[in-house]
Amino acid sequence: MSSETTLTSARRPGRPARGTEGEATLRILDAATPIFLAEGFEAASIDSIVTAAGISKKTFYVRFNSKADLFEAVFLRFIEERIPVIEREAGHVGSASDCLHRIALASLKVALTPDVIAFQRIITAEAIRFPQFALVMNDFGQSRLHSLIERCLEQAVEAGEIKVPDIRFAADCFLNLTMRPPVDRAVLGLERAELTHVKRTALKRTVEFFLESCRP
Repeated sequence: MSSETTLTSARRPGRPARGTEGEATLRILDAATPIFLAEGFEAASIDSIVTAAGISKKTFYVRFNSKADLFEAVFLRFIEERIPVIEREAGHVGSASDCLHRIALASLKVALTPDVIAFQRIITAEAIRFPQFALVMNDFGQSRLHSLIERCLEQAVEAGEIKVPDIRFAADCFLNLTMRPPVDRAVLGLERAELTHVKRTALKRTVEFFLESCRP
C-alpha cells in the first residue's frame, strides 16, 4: 500500500479507534455547537455536522438517536458550562441586597450574550415540535437559578432583613422583574445581547425596588 493510500485511509471518517469513543462524542458536540448557533435547528444538517466532526454517520448514530437528541446534549453541555459562574457568585456571604444583586448580575452577564440568545431563539422556534428543549432549559438552567434565589431569600428572612410568606412566589417575582424583560427584548431583537451600563443601573434599581416590597 502506498503512503498516499495510507494517508487517505487515515483521514476517512469511520468508527473511532478503541478507547477514543468519548473523544468522538466530544468532537460531535464541538462541531455541532457552532452549526446550530449559526444555522438554527431546522437548517442544521447531520451531514454538515459529521463532516465538521470528521466522523461517519454510523459513528454519529451510535451516540445519538437523532438531531434532536444531539441538540439536547449540546444545549445541556452549554448550560453546564455557564451555571457554575452564577453559583459561585451566590456562594458569597452578604446582605440580601448584595446576594440578590450578585446573582442577577451574574445571570444577566451569562444570558445577555449572542450565543445564549441564539439558543433561546431556537428553543422558542421549536417549542411546538420539540417541547423537550424547553424542559432541558428549565430543569437544568432556570430551576437551578430559581433555587439560588430562594436560598438567598431564605437567608434574608432568617436574618430578619425581609419578611416573605411565600419564598417560591417571591423568587418567581424576582426573576420576572430582573431577568425576563431584558432577555425577552434581546430574543425579539429589540435590544442588543449585551449588558450595558444602562441595564446595570436598571438592574440595581429593580433589586432595591423588589426588596422594598419585602422589608418588614
